[in-house]
Amino acid sequence: MAEVASHRAVHDQERDCGMNHTEPKYEAFALRYASRPGMKSEHFFHYALYQEPDTELGLDYYFWVLRNQNRTVLVDCGYNRDRALERKNRRQDVEPVELLKMIDVRPQDVDHLVISHMHHDHAGNINLFPNATVSIAKEELAFWTGEFAGRDIMAWTVDSEDVKTVQRLAKEERLVVVDGESDVAPGISVTRLPGHTPGQLITHVDGLSGRLVLASDALHYYEEMDRDRPFSFFHDLEQTYRSYGELRALRDQGSTIIAGHDPAVMTRFQRVNDHCVDLTTQWSI
Repeated sequence: MAEVASHRAVHDQERDCGMNHTEPKYEAFALRYASRPGMKSEHFFHYALYQEPDTELGLDYYFWVLRNQNRTVLVDCGYNRDRALERKNRRQDVEPVELLKMIDVRPQDVDHLVISHMHHDHAGNINLFPNATVSIAKEELAFWTGEFAGRDIMAWTVDSEDVKTVQRLAKEERLVVVDGESDVAPGISVTRLPGHTPGQLITHVDGLSGRLVLASDALHYYEEMDRDRPFSFFHDLEQTYRSYGELRALRDQGSTIIAGHDPAVMTRFQRVNDHCVDLTTQWSI
């Protein structure tokens, strides 16, 4: 932990001194806080149409940390432990705050939080980060505060407490509403890539080893992009297909795409511990 601890010391010192350098590239980590077993037929829309055997395919739950000497940015924050257990019988393997502690990040260190979309497994712990401003897409906010958000087929994916939290942040002037695309910080930007939800955001990062794209739920599994196979839940199927095309184009232009729920993330990148991988070090695929 000595190397990580020294990182915090530099981070705190530069904040205090107001130092302004050319922006350093970012460390990037995927942190897995939960997982559950499943089958391909559960996760891919109309899987039987592919006429392939059904096989096991687990679903991992991640959030992501981007960090350099000047700032710490989170992309998503996982589901709330107590509410997810009570309402959906979903358990955490490790609490998000404990995962952050493993890479020496305190909740108060987080400068900004990107909410890729409002589903409960991505937006359940916003209140843990008292100093963070928060980004969300305009269309996402509009939908989940609009007339159709309460329909049963939509509402089960979102925790109403999280929506209230976002509305409170807007009143506190801590909410950044993204219209299409926006710079979050030097070297980090977000782009709306709808389909899974109306305002799904992806995050572009200047990582230590090159350009990264955190796809979140624009891409649950790499197979969606590689084989054009939609995930089982989406808001707009045509936009979902278009988003896969956009991600393939970014991949072909040299970006490393990070899927949002694929267990393969834990084997494609260098493992830091049993619940965390370094996204700037990729193994051969």
